[in-house]
Amino acid sequence: MSSDPVFLAGFFAGVMGILAHGADVLTCFSARRELSLILLVPEDILDFEKATLMMAEKTFLELALGHILALTCIPAGFAGAYLIFNVIRPKYHYLRWPVVILLFSMYVAGALMHCSFTFVGLMATQPGFAGSDLAKAVKPFFETICSLVGRHGMLPGSLFIFCLFGSGATELPRWTCLVTPGLLQLVAARLALHAPFAVRIYVLVTIYNMSSGLWHLTMAFAYRAGKKSATYSLSNKAKIQAMRTASSC
Repeated sequence: MSSDPVFLAGFFAGVMGILAHGADVLTCFSARRELSLILLVPEDILDFEKATLMMAEKTFLELALGHILALTCIPAGFAGAYLIFNVIRPKYHYLRWPVVILLFSMYVAGALMHCSFTFVGLMATQPGFAGSDLAKAVKPFFETICSLVGRHGMLPGSLFIFCLFGSGATELPRWTCLVTPGLLQLVAARLALHAPFAVRIYVLVTIYNMSSGLWHLTMAFAYRAGKKSATYSLSNKAKIQAMRTASSC
């Protein structure tokens, strides 16, 4: 394992993103057949009635463990901002802090959104919650948070990150834009439509955090590969220069 702090920051963020998908499984995953007709795309889990039905048979232990895992692992993904800060080319230095602030906002908001799922999940497990006055009172709270984070906030943030990497503004290969969270979520959503039911539900409820983890891991290893390539190139140039010097003597 490399001791480079930039690589380690990205690797750590990636591992935390993968672990965070465990929080999604504990809090939201359910393969009950009655869900097959209402959960088709990732946005479906942001709908209050559908989310309530999805979490109705969760246990308190599952929700509690999922909540702890989410609050630990989702914000930890912000560590990957250190890698991105360091790979943005000097020419675009003015983008460094806006990217850091953007990622901070996205990970804090992601943790907040998961808290709202835990909150609704705890009430959904109570008999008679669906359709009750309490459910009607909670619905605007849940859907406002989910809409701000999952719809209105994530789309512009994902587009910005995609353009940042695709435009060559970083020292990482341009192809890394293909594993940015927004694009991974879009592809996964389309593929999930043709997957077996249990696989589809698994993908829909985990893709947000899983895509973040895969993105950070890809960046970390692309960064390390680039550093190794650069070191090898410099070593070869030094050897060639030494040979030329020796032959001229």
